[in-house]
Amino acid sequence: MQQKIIESEKKPTQLALQVAVIYAIYSLILLYIFKAIGIDTQDKNLSIGYKVLSTVLTYVPFILAIFYAQWKHKSELGGFMSFGRGFSTGFRVALLAGLFGALLMLLYYLVLDPGALDQIMDTAKANAKTEQEEQAIDMMSKYMIWMIVFGVILFLAFFGTIVSLIGAAIFKKERPVYIDTENNRIVEG
Repeated sequence: MQQKIIESEKKPTQLALQVAVIYAIYSLILLYIFKAIGIDTQDKNLSIGYKVLSTVLTYVPFILAIFYAQWKHKSELGGFMSFGRGFSTGFRVALLAGLFGALLMLLYYLVLDPGALDQIMDTAKANAKTEQEEQAIDMMSKYMIWMIVFGVILFLAFFGTIVSLIGAAIFKKERPVYIDTENNRIVEG
């Protein structure tokens, strides 16, 4: 009973919002860092070391952000959290990170660095093997920004769902239940 009261008072939305905004800003900063040191993640000739570095710097902080939110929310609940509550917390982080990340990508490609979108299209054309592939790239170029935006949302939500399930299993800790034999009732610890 006490755990249900605590859970109804402590919602994970504010925490998830803070963590998601921090991760989205981190992602935007990471774009600028990659650009400054000359790493083009779209380049198929990018060395394996840079690909690994790019992947680690992108996904490990996302995983850690979800785990941090789940751990922090468990602490807010007094050290006990159900699997469902842990999943909900992680999924909120993933969904909000996807939404904020998509908004920042929109801002980045339309306002902050419009040339970056042209560079993506140029790289795609350079990688095209046939004239039909080049025509397809030209046709999709006007929709590319929206494909990126929705791709960020969908990918982070899907990947975040998996990470949230794992995190919920790790951080789950149910409040123990004791039986009070004198009064014949169940008491939560």
